[in-house]
Amino acid sequence: MNNLIAIHKLSAQLGLTSRTLRHWESEELFCSKRDNDSGWRVYDDNAVLCIHITALLRKFDVPICEIKTVMDNKTFNKLQEVIVNRLSALKAQRVEISNKENQLVLFLSFLQEQSDQLITDANISKLLANIKLTNELQYEMEELIMLNQQENSKNLRFITLPPMRVAYNIAVSVSPEEEAMIPVIDWLKSANLAGTARLFGGNMNPMPSGEGKPYGYGMCASIPDEIAVPDNLKEMRLPGGLYAMLESSDDIGGSWKTLMELLSINDKYESDHSKLCFEEHIRNDSPDGSKNEYFLNLLEPVKIKK
Repeated sequence: MNNLIAIHKLSAQLGLTSRTLRHWESEELFCSKRDNDSGWRVYDDNAVLCIHITALLRKFDVPICEIKTVMDNKTFNKLQEVIVNRLSALKAQRVEISNKENQLVLFLSFLQEQSDQLITDANISKLLANIKLTNELQYEMEELIMLNQQENSKNLRFITLPPMRVAYNIAVSVSPEEEAMIPVIDWLKSANLAGTARLFGGNMNPMPSGEGKPYGYGMCASIPDEIAVPDNLKEMRLPGGLYAMLESSDDIGGSWKTLMELLSINDKYESDHSKLCFEEHIRNDSPDGSKNEYFLNLLEPVKIKK
């Protein structure tokens, strides 16, 4: 008989967050089902096997696209092929690192020879020649960096959130996201508020400190002033204000990193650490070709630089 295990139990057993499991599933490495009574994602034996394989290979930074080939052909021959590819990639990285190290050694040697001399075009040109970089290549590299920054900056927006009254729930576990969300979503549906409420989530104390360690996650929903909040939820008011917003990919952690990097080079705004950051959950009403129930907008509070 095919056993089923809930996402929170599997997360605890493997030391993986439910967010990680949802990301891997969105990459179509395996499929979950839904428990009709609890609403939890549950996994059958085949999904659990795929998760074990994925967790093993991700420890060695094997790309998702190569892990998919293992899922399509679960043989040790295919696994061996993927590991050989990873070893080849690591060897190439070592060569690249070695080349960069050699260039830095030449750079340092040049700087030591110059002592307290002023930087001039002439000695910069000599430096570029010593490390075998032409001015043309240098300019191409700088231009590429600028273009990448401009392209990324198009996705970063600055918005103003209004003050909101919200009902919220906080859960603490090794995979608290769905534990925090389910009571809120269930109540919104029963109160006929699911179509109008805005959903926000975010990490709470204790903050994440490593795979397999409990952390807090809060989920809140905007509600009208006249609506009574049930006993199993709490209420508060979000102050609103100015936020930097970036649409998240399935790699939520990577998207947060991108948001903060883009904000760090912004000339006008900086993070406002007096407020909480959020992830706004926007329901996916057209999930064809996607296993994600929600799109995420990442929201970092900001203020004008002084």
